[in-house]
Amino acid sequence: MNLDKNLKNLILTIIRDLFLAAFALLIVFTFLEIVKPKIILNYLNFDIFLLLVLILGIITILYYEPAEKAGQKLKFLDYSTICLFSILVGILCLYLTRAIGWLSILVGLVSAVICFNLILNSES
Repeated sequence: MNLDKNLKNLILTIIRDLFLAAFALLIVFTFLEIVKPKIILNYLNFDIFLLLVLILGIITILYYEPAEKAGQKLKFLDYSTICLFSILVGILCLYLTRAIGWLSILVGLVSAVICFNLILNSES
């Protein structure tokens, strides 16, 4: 029983780390694409990569349980910063998926919610 729980936690930690790495790569690729167009799009489809990031993020939110921490209460400025960052992530995802039409709005909203939830539940 304990081995199954440890294996589950290991797999979920790996998925969370993959999500964080893929998200960081998505941001880097986006800025590279803005600076020099077609440098990344010639080799990578952003829509498929973003879908992978969103799936990893959803799995992380649904199943990852961070260790209990003796936490401090967040202040209003902390919540404001988290909300602003989440909105910027949503806008970035909306910008990246603008070619798929109205579905890009849904992708932007989902990514903003994933980002907000991950920041609030992070282990740091």
